[in-house]
Amino acid sequence: MKNKFNLIIVILMIFTFSTMNVEAKTLRDLKNELASIKQKKSQNDSKKNLTKNEINTVNSNIDSIRNKITDSENTIKKLTDEITELNDNIQSKELEIKEIIHFLQVSNGENAYLEYIFGSKDITDFIYRSAVSGQLVNYNDSLIDEYNDTIKKNKNKQEELKGEMQSLSNKQSTLEAELTKLGDELKDLNNISVDIDAEIQAQEKVVNYYEKTLGCKLDENINSCGKVPYSGKFVRPIQSGRITSRFGSRCYWNQTQGRNVCTYHYGIDIAGGDTQVYAAAPGTVANILWYQSCGGNMLFVNHNVGGVYYTTGYFHLKSINVKVGDYVDQNTVIGITGGDSSTWSYDRCSTGRHLHFAVATGLYMKEYLSWSTYQAHNINPTSVVNFPGYGVWFSNRVTRY
Repeated sequence: MKNKFNLIIVILMIFTFSTMNVEAKTLRDLKNELASIKQKKSQNDSKKNLTKNEINTVNSNIDSIRNKITDSENTIKKLTDEITELNDNIQSKELEIKEIIHFLQVSNGENAYLEYIFGSKDITDFIYRSAVSGQLVNYNDSLIDEYNDTIKKNKNKQEELKGEMQSLSNKQSTLEAELTKLGDELKDLNNISVDIDAEIQAQEKVVNYYEKTLGCKLDENINSCGKVPYSGKFVRPIQSGRITSRFGSRCYWNQTQGRNVCTYHYGIDIAGGDTQVYAAAPGTVANILWYQSCGGNMLFVNHNVGGVYYTTGYFHLKSINVKVGDYVDQNTVIGITGGDSSTWSYDRCSTGRHLHFAVATGLYMKEYLSWSTYQAHNINPTSVVNFPGYGVWFSNRVTRY
């Protein structure tokens, strides 16, 4: 019976260890993944260049439309000035015609004979005057009709240009919306992001660390040549503070960008009076990324907590006190919090001094390399690390809530 019981225990142990290491990778796997990321970077660079070309084309079209709108506005102004001048001429001609008509009315009245006697030298002169007056009336009527026709055409042209300007304005709005969309494609929509070149460089250093420093063979299990220390539990990474932003979807005002930003938050933000950051559990420093535009200085530590592998992330650090491959424990000060004005110059996602604390399942830089895969493994830190409720202050790292 005892032997049977021992056999069951052995089987359970074998099953447990095989389950723990099911995602374990070899150095060859890591190199292949690194090559895949480099290929993806090349594809992204090509897409980025295409998007930039599209943006340049859209900008060129917008400039062309703006020039057309300006030309149309100038044409409308010119036509308006012409219409005003023509109206002034018409009023002047109308006064002349009224005087001539008044003369004819008087000359055709009962006193016509006396008028031409007093106003004309003789009858021939009177007849001549009447004939010329009639011709002037006909000429001015024709001229006024011509002016009115010109005004009508100009007004029609004005309406046509206004319609064209509205059409151009609509096209400009459409192009500007397309430009905004293309611009958004060039931005990383995640709250925390890394520059892929920096990520690749860091991963190359890690692969080199396993291969050169630890002497891992190409097809050797990474966990066997770079062991992660075992620990029983996580503790909070700073001595005192409070959660100011939860894990998951959120919107916030970004002071450096001057706009409201809605993103998925892959960790929690912790603000506090203490600036020292500690490892949340014993582990090995897996990766360090410096001066990221959306995350600042970023540190990753691999852990084996209760037989389960995790990777904790500490972002927006002002300084980092460890290096890749270092063993750390809960009392190791791994860095100093940042994210304030001293790091805003390069960390555009930070709105003030705080620690972005993230937890992912699996071993980053061992079981997987890419940033997107790391984020896919992110879990809510409060599910494995004990914190008080949102906004509630804590004053030590171990009291349970």
